[in-house]
Amino acid sequence: MAKDFNAGTDAGDSGARPVSQFKPFEWVPPRGLDPSRQHQAAFLNDARDVVQGALLLVQLLQWDEELRDAESSDTDPAPLLDTCQRGSLQRFVAVSLGLLHARIEAQCEAMRE
Repeated sequence: MAKDFNAGTDAGDSGARPVSQFKPFEWVPPRGLDPSRQHQAAFLNDARDVVQGALLLVQLLQWDEELRDAESSDTDPAPLLDTCQRGSLQRFVAVSLGLLHARIEAQCEAMRE
């Protein structure tokens, strides 16, 4: 029988409940590492996601700002974000990077001990 990858059940099974195939993405898989390296891998996974997300948001905000500056022409597309949304995203980036910085500092302190 063919395996239905998305549903997680055999294609010929009727009435079987699908099993989730989702597994969280990990840049550095912690399996097989000693506990301290697992902790380090978890931190690196989180840090990389935060940095990539922040970079993407900053690029999106810059692109939106360019649209806002070019708004004088009727042929240019309207900005994607309003002032409130831009402020929320900017605060989100700042807080996310602040939290990441605090975790980096905690990791550095732990390594000094």
